[in-house]
Formats: sequence, structure tokens, C-alpha cells
Amino acid sequence: MSPFKKFKKRIRLAINLTIYRLTDWGAEKNVEIEEKTLVIVKNDFIGDYVLFRNVLPYIRQSEKYKDYKIILIGNITWKNLAETLDAQYYDEMIWVAYDKLFKNFRYRSRTIKSLLSRGFDTLFYPVYTGEYYTETFLISKIKANKKIKITPLPLEDLKEEHIFNAMIHTPHENMFEVYRYKEIVELFLGISIPNFEWRSLSSDAYTSQAVTEKPYVVFFPGSSAYLKRWHTSNFVKVAKHLIKQHNYTIVLTGARKDTKYAKAIIAGLEKQYRKQMIDCTGKTSLLDLASLIKHSDLLVTNDSVSIHMAAAQAKEAVCVFMGENYGRFIPYPKEVYSKGIFICPPSVKAMVNDNEETRTYLSLDYNPKIDEISPEAVIDAVEIILRRKNKNAFVE
Repeated sequence: MSPFKKFKKRIRLAINLTIYRLTDWGAEKNVEIEEKTLVIVKNDFIGDYVLFRNVLPYIRQSEKYKDYKIILIGNITWKNLAETLDAQYYDEMIWVAYDKLFKNFRYRSRTIKSLLSRGFDTLFYPVYTGEYYTETFLISKIKANKKIKITPLPLEDLKEEHIFNAMIHTPHENMFEVYRYKEIVELFLGISIPNFEWRSLSSDAYTSQAVTEKPYVVFFPGSSAYLKRWHTSNFVKVAKHLIKQHNYTIVLTGARKDTKYAKAIIAGLEKQYRKQMIDCTGKTSLLDLASLIKHSDLLVTNDSVSIHMAAAQAKEAVCVFMGENYGRFIPYPKEVYSKGIFICPPSVKAMVNDNEETRTYLSLDYNPKIDEISPEAVIDAVEIILRRKNKNAFVE
């Protein structure tokens, strides 16, 4: 980014912050605290919630909070999933479009006014690294007697904290995220949680309409950041291999904004292969996506919610990822998820091989190029998984 663009960004940020303060000041009121209320603030992405939801039963059943009214202030992007599968763990769910909260002043004013009309006993923010805007311009505004945050810093090293009045130090800096949530909730509740277990992503009350009758492979070509997206031309080569060599149908999935990637993949194939492509981008709910993955023969994906759904359902997958936080979200430890193959750029893999720690955790100071991963490497991984599936099917 050029110095001029950086300057413009700083000016725009300063203007926005001033407007936040003015609009929020007008909304602030003296409110009564609702006794025995626990508010959980979760602003992060869908994949994060797929991991976090596995520890919800321990909060709901805990001696400390079993008699509390538990309220979720959640990210509206995963509303469908939480309301269908996790309603028994919350007494109330409040949905916030966090992207609009810091961009759309009218939406922000309306949302803040609603949130500031109430006061709560305890607020819990179970996000390890936190997020500046959410902490400074949302959590700081909410009225609560106690605001609890998990911090990676030793308590004696913390600077004066104006937003949270209860800090819990997590002693392990390098930890896979499913174990991180387990530790966070253990520290919050003062209990010990048994070994990690996945909670189901399906419900008896929900029937997906998205599953095709033919054997199929799911592609998820989108991701939350462009640096994490493998180029569509690479997906084209993998799709062509699966159609030509195995006669698979390819189901393209993702959000509405990922439609352009699906169209690029379809356009990159010869006409005779396009009839075996089904474009479901922007047409499925999160539960549809989970169901599609569950009934597929294989998932091929970027680092996205889809790989966490595959892990939760013990489904075979090949995941390409850039590796900037290797060991935190991806790749999965074998004891948590053993049916996935994770492929990162060769430069990252070389660093992993040079690292002598038993559990490798890399926080990189540069952005690896995900397109260094070749389509041939992914096709090889696909063949390994399909041979393994066929061998297991033959044994059974």
C-alpha cells in the first residue's frame, strides 16, 4: 500500500472513530443490571464457531452458571447453524452484523442503542487474540458488572485495562484452536474438561435439500481472505482429473460472493465436462453445506469453514492453505481429525521440516504464496484418499 493510501486510510479511520463516539454517546443510558445474566460475545468467523460450540455444554451445565440466563451476542453469519443446533445452550441470541457495525453508521446507531438499553451481570469474551474494534467500540459500551477476557500475556505484564475488569491468563502460547477453546472454558469455569469431542453438525429436525443422488466431490474455492484462495485455474485441473478419471460430479459451494469463482471454474472446463458441475454457491445454508460435505466422497477446499465441517464429521478432505498461522487452525492434529490431507506452500513445509518441536507452530512474518502449491500435489493427495476409501470399502 502506498504512503498516500495509508494516509487516506488513517484519516478515514479517525473520522469514523469520531462518529462512533458521537453516535454512541447519544445512546448511552443508566440502566439496571439484570442479575444472574451471562453474556457471551462472539464476533469471529463461522469456522471459529464450529470449534467453539463443542464446549458449550460445559458452560450451560456448570455449577457457576447453570442458574444464569445465558445470552449470546453472535455474528449473524452463523445464525442458521447456532439457532438450529445450539438453542438449548442459550436463553437468548442477539445477532450482530459485525462487518456493518463498523461501516454502516445507521445500522451501528440502531444496534448500539438496542444493546445499551440493558445491563448484565457478567460478560465473557472467549476470543484468544481479541479484535480491536469489537473490544473498543462494542464491548466497552455494554453495561456489565464484570467483563472477562482471556489474555496470552502474563497478568503482571499487562498494561492498564479500561475495557475488561477481569483478565484470565492462558499459559500456553502455541496451541491448536480446539484445545485452546477447551483451555479457555476450563479457566473461565475453574473445571477440568475431558478429552475433546466433536458435537454433531446435523439435527433430526433438519433435512437438507442440497444432496445430489450421484457420487460427488465438494469444492469450496472461496475463503475469508484473498491470500488464502488457491487460484481457480488450479481447481479446474483437479476437477478435470476427478471427472475424467473417476466420473465424479463436482458440487461447487460457498457464499454468494464466491459465485464468481464457481463461474470461473466452470468456464475453465471443456463443454463436455460442464454437465458434471453443480453450482451451489450462494444457494445453501450452513447446514446445507455441512450435509453436502457429510454425504460427499471428498472435499477439496481452501482454508475455510468447510474444512472444519469436514473435521467435525470425520469426512475425507484435501485442504490447501497458505500457512501463516501453521498449527493454530490448520493442519489438524491426527488425534482430532485423521482423514484430511493438508498442503501448504513448499517454503512453509521446509520450515516445518526444520522445526524440531513435536507440535510445530509457526507464526510467520511474511505472506506465503498459496499458488506455489501445484495442482499435481493436490491430485496426488486426492488419489491417496480415494485409494484409502476404496481399500476400506473392500475390507468392510
